[in-house]
Amino acid sequence: MTWLRDWSHSEHVAVRVLCLPGAGTAAHTFRRWSQLLSADIGVLAVELPGRGSRMGEPAVHSMEEILRPLSEEVAALTDRPLVIFGHSMGATVGAELCRALGRERGFTPDLMIAAACEAPRLTPRKDYARWLTEEGVRDFLRYMGGTPPELLADEDYMRMLVPALRADLTVLATRPPAEDRPLGCPVRVYLGRSDSGVRPDRAAHWRAESNGDFATYTFASGHFFVQDNVTEVLARLSADVADLLGAVATPTPAHRPEYRPRQR
Repeated sequence: MTWLRDWSHSEHVAVRVLCLPGAGTAAHTFRRWSQLLSADIGVLAVELPGRGSRMGEPAVHSMEEILRPLSEEVAALTDRPLVIFGHSMGATVGAELCRALGRERGFTPDLMIAAACEAPRLTPRKDYARWLTEEGVRDFLRYMGGTPPELLADEDYMRMLVPALRADLTVLATRPPAEDRPLGCPVRVYLGRSDSGVRPDRAAHWRAESNGDFATYTFASGHFFVQDNVTEVLARLSADVADLLGAVATPTPAHRPEYRPRQR
């Protein structure tokens, strides 16, 4: 695998959670989750070029450059229930990945969880183009919060972070693919109570992406509540996964031949 990092306890999991990190961050953000969740829940994360273990590769600057190779690798995960979990930019990419899987593979993930992100097709769209200069990247970090002032003043750190973060902001500033059908699966929205960068009324428009099964949950802290309140977030995620497994009927052989629910 090039785009995916798999930290599952074994190949014989009941469900997989595919995690997509926020702008400028890497797959290792989610590595600890496999230790904190049930062994029946497989945990994988997306590693974009230009960060983490792919630091030496050129970053990509468009949604299409992400979706083509990523959807090809994710297609190998469709033999059992699949949850897409995206934080911030990761939720936007996750939604487009769901669409790409439906369009190209005829597969719909079983659940989409969007954390700290407004609905992706909502208009007017957030203006990410204003943050594409080097100083704009610093302004973006200040706007989102969570970056200590000493790191913002650390030129070595910023020299490492700016190219990847600017590439991610360019992806967000670019118009998404024209195909705009809803995701067609249950959707859960996780929000930080003090996240000034995500308006709850705009996040509520994720409902239109769902199949009608929709809910929103709010957590203490700001934009990075996923890291700040990992225990509470994973408790909610575990409950959502348990509901999903309870609702999943016996899978059709064409799509999930290996899935067998474990006794709990």
